[in-house]
Amino acid sequence: MTSASASVNAANADLLETLPFDDVADFDDARRGFVGTLDPCVIRAADGRVVWDNASYRFLAGDAPDTVNPSLWRQSIVNAMDGLFEVVPGIYQVRGFDLSNITFVEGETGVLVIDPLISAETAAAALALYQE
Repeated sequence: MTSASASVNAANADLLETLPFDDVADFDDARRGFVGTLDPCVIRAADGRVVWDNASYRFLAGDAPDTVNPSLWRQSIVNAMDGLFEVVPGIYQVRGFDLSNITFVEGETGVLVIDPLISAETAAAALALYQE
């Protein structure tokens, strides 16, 4: 693995000292309303090929390597949390099934879908989880 330059090491060390990394509220906020997920979170196409594998982000466990901005590492950990979440009653999001999130807003006459993800397979998996 390539080591970071002295200037990157210094900048990352400064971030570790100045940002409130002991504050875990963002992790708590990201987990709030968790309903369920796929286990494992692997989504396949009809032909069997993997379209999305959220387990590929397991490398984020632990501290950031010295070559990575620790704040961006932390943000990536939060972004990799997957599943169906109730945001507020009647509004649900599926996160970690794609590069974006999908939101379901329950109305009196139906469900509004916001940002239907980037592939039919991930959108179908998210919809199935929501409907479950």
